[in-house]
Amino acid sequence: MDKTESETLEFKRSLSDFDSILASISAFANTRGGRILIGVDDDGKVVGVYIGKGTLEELVNKISQNTQPKIYPEIKVSNINGKQIIEIIVTERSDKPVFAKGIAYKRVGKSNVKMDRDEIVNLLRKTYEVSYEDAEVAPLEAIDTKKVETFIARARETRLIHPPQDTATVLKNLGLTDSKASLAAILLFGKNPQAYAPWAVIKIGKFTSEYERPVYEKEIIGDLVEQIEKSYAEVLSLIRKEIVVEKPARKEIYEYPPEAIRELIVNAVAHRDYSIKSPIYIKIYHDKLAIENPGGLPPGITIEDLKKPHTSILRNPKIANTLYILGYIEKWGIGTLTVIKKCIQNGNGEPTFQTNHTFKAEIKSRYITSTDNREQLIIQYLATKKQATRREIEKLLGLKESTVRKILENMQNKGLITKQGTGKKTTYKLNI
Repeated sequence: MDKTESETLEFKRSLSDFDSILASISAFANTRGGRILIGVDDDGKVVGVYIGKGTLEELVNKISQNTQPKIYPEIKVSNINGKQIIEIIVTERSDKPVFAKGIAYKRVGKSNVKMDRDEIVNLLRKTYEVSYEDAEVAPLEAIDTKKVETFIARARETRLIHPPQDTATVLKNLGLTDSKASLAAILLFGKNPQAYAPWAVIKIGKFTSEYERPVYEKEIIGDLVEQIEKSYAEVLSLIRKEIVVEKPARKEIYEYPPEAIRELIVNAVAHRDYSIKSPIYIKIYHDKLAIENPGGLPPGITIEDLKKPHTSILRNPKIANTLYILGYIEKWGIGTLTVIKKCIQNGNGEPTFQTNHTFKAEIKSRYITSTDNREQLIIQYLATKKQATRREIEKLLGLKESTVRKILENMQNKGLITKQGTGKKTTYKLNI
């Protein structure tokens, strides 16, 4: 028998603590399932519990009467060193949330935590497959009809689709309006989307490290198309680029592949969870770029799926469909494959994807992946110290002056560092 409580295991000394047992049942049902051992104290010592003729039947009835939806758990009795314990086995429910005496709990580590209103609404929405994009949030007058007319023109040009000229009919055909305008309608065609969803923005920041405030930040507002275009342009203006002359033409090579940046911004806008009141974040560091949106991957898809052709699962199908018609996304599940391909071709290496309550994509700087260990040491040193002299760097690396000069000159040519001052007052700092 396990000796310590965990995310899926709870100890109870006796049946007298019934409310606490109910809370654990709700938490397990709403999270990953779990077991409750009654007759075991907090340190894992078996103390046993008295089981009378009707004890188990009464326990099952009390649990079902005090949970909603009703739970009828599997119950077992075990004998350990001559002492009886009751094991209540709770499986994760598909019809979440489960309430115990009117309260929904979730399991966090070894604790049962009350769920807040937003968490409950989100679970209900997922259970009944109701997308938050469908929430009716505004009067029809909040729609900018000129934006709808622009959509009609682009639909003809991009997808050779010929929607009706009547803007009201177009919005209804897209499933965006009824008696009122949905959140999706406002985000796509609203006069002032942030008046109804102030959290639906993109925050861009440039940082010297992950532990400090940004040295530059900007909030991108507007409808989703405006956010995509403005964010893309803003990121390109903040990252490094070099000019390579290939006669008779010249070529711009960006620190991060523009196609991958655009794809990740579009994905973040199209697939984020709009019920979570948090913005999309784009963070630019000296060694990486990270794009993070609220809401993890939709159920049915994993990180590994993103690295191969996969079914496209849409969290916001109406937003995604509109962006598809406008030519921003495809419905073939190959967007992340394009990101991976472009990053490798650009010399950034394969990007990394992480998911939990958010989805994050990170791309390493092409200058970092191509640097040697000496350059990386200098970058790390300057990221902490802000600036340094050549002599300090010679001491850091343990190399002679002529070698360090060549390293620093090479780093300047790559755009990694900037030289400041002259003579003995010369210092070097990171380009951020």
